[in-house]
Order: sequence, then C-alpha cells, then structure tokens
Amino acid sequence: MVLFQKQTTQVKDKYLKKQVNFKFLVLLFLIILFSKNLIGEELDLKIITYLQGLKSFSSKFIQSNEKYLEEGHIYIKDDIIRLDYINPDRTLKISKTKGVYINHELREEEFFSTKKNIVKTFYDIFLENNFFSSLSPKEDNKEIVFEKTFQSESTKVQLKIFFENSPLLLRKIISKTESDLISISFYDHNYNTIFEKNFFSFVPIYPD
Repeated sequence: MVLFQKQTTQVKDKYLKKQVNFKFLVLLFLIILFSKNLIGEELDLKIITYLQGLKSFSSKFIQSNEKYLEEGHIYIKDDIIRLDYINPDRTLKISKTKGVYINHELREEEFFSTKKNIVKTFYDIFLENNFFSSLSPKEDNKEIVFEKTFQSESTKVQLKIFFENSPLLLRKIISKTESDLISISFYDHNYNTIFEKNFFSFVPIYPD
C-alpha cells in the first residue's frame, strides 16, 4: 500500500511538473509575442511621426538604374511631392490622384493619373501614414529595412525602403522588376524649407 501511494505521488509530481513547464512555456511565448508587438507598435509610431514631419521637406537625391546616374532635389509640401532633375532639366509633380511631367528644355508637359501608376507607391511611401503598418521591418542599430512585393498593372515590383535608425532618416528606395532596377538615395535632409507661392502648382512654369 505504501509503495502504491509512493508511485501515485511520483506520477502526480511528474504530471504537475509537466503542467508547470507547459504553463511557463506558454507564459514565455506570450511575453515574447507581446514584446514583439510592442516593439512593432513603437516602430510604427516612430515611422508615422517621422513621416508626419515631412510637411515642408526637401533633400537632394541620386537616382540610378544600373546604367545612368541622375541627380536632383525632392520637395514635399503638405500633400504634394515635386522632383526636379538637373540634367536634362525636368520636373515631376505628384499628388494622391494626379501627376504632371514637365520637360523644361522642350517646354512640354504630360498630365497623368496616379491611380494605376507605380509612382503612386512612391507617393504613399512619403505621405500615406499607414503604408508601413502592414510591413514587417528588419531592424538593427544602424538601419531599418522594409520590403514589399506587389503588382503594378501586369508588372511584379519588389520594393525595399531603407531608414537610418539613429537619427531616423529615409536614406534609400529600391524598386526592382524583371527589366529594371531603380535606386534613389537621399541626403542633405531639410525639414523647414520655405517655398514660393506657386512652387507646387500643376500649371507649368518654365524657367527663362
């Protein structure tokens, strides 16, 4: 009888130990999951706060397509983006629904809808606060990298967006398709740029 009670006690102890271990693992998993969610929420807030600060922004950029390098300036005011390319002299202005491409040397312009245009994604990166919320970033002490793959009409696009981590700065956007690889790097960031009244007007103003 004593032996049976001893064996029963040992079985109970093993069962309780398994229960304790299982509960501990569940608790540990929940802590890790919560911590990751919390980190993700903090990062989302950090990115959103940064993007909301781009209300009067400018920087220089270098654009590459593996064959050619182009330089220019990007300007943002409220909900409009303007890109000025140096050589050849041309301008691209985009809003949420429309855009205009201006060739200053030929004095020509072309208006277009951004609805089904890959340029809308470029617009969303800067001015759509929720763009990054559905993406899982890779983060270390130096940089934060977001990746997204999507269809633009019939073209598959692989997008990578690089932020410097400390201080938080947008540094590079890479867009890759089967036929093209475009990289745009940003530097000399300015968050308090003052613009002339018609600087973002979609009516072409050609320099003399």
